[in-house]
Amino acid sequence: MTARRLRRAALAAALLTALAGCGVTTTGVIDVGQPATGAKRQGEVNAAEAKLYFMSPTGVTQVTRPAKAKLGAEDAIVLLLQGPDEDQRIRGLSTDVPKMNGEVHVTTGTLRVSIQMPFNVTRLSAVARSQFVCTAAANEVPRGRQIRDVKVELSGGGVVISDLVCDSNNAFPAAKLPTPAAPR
Repeated sequence: MTARRLRRAALAAALLTALAGCGVTTTGVIDVGQPATGAKRQGEVNAAEAKLYFMSPTGVTQVTRPAKAKLGAEDAIVLLLQGPDEDQRIRGLSTDVPKMNGEVHVTTGTLRVSIQMPFNVTRLSAVARSQFVCTAAANEVPRGRQIRDVKVELSGGGVVISDLVCDSNNAFPAAKLPTPAAPR
């Protein structure tokens, strides 16, 4: 062995000896109360966060941002238009949502969200479209339902793209949503 390896081996042995002699012993199971509760179920909206969709190095991804009260699609779209916050940018998140020269109007109904923009919505990239659709749908999912149950309409510039749904962090026309194969 080289002198360097001998020093490393001696250091590792000393560390193991110190840890073994620290006086910590094993214990049995200790009862400390009731099990944890409050885990979110699929389709359940947390009243204190907004779900936003931004670009990451691996594609469109969902992030949560703390909020003081329950946010719906309208408030979440406002946050989406502001882009990722400083912490999210540090983590490599960005947006493909264009700057808006005019107002964006969001209206909601049962399992439906309509987003009206001040320009032709066919100019949105597929990523920006997914960011809008998934952000709107994720913040309007009623309890017991899934994000893909919410249909989103994008309109602007005399064009309407309707019945878009979010699945796997991407927007699809509801009629073209991938479906599982029938069992044989």
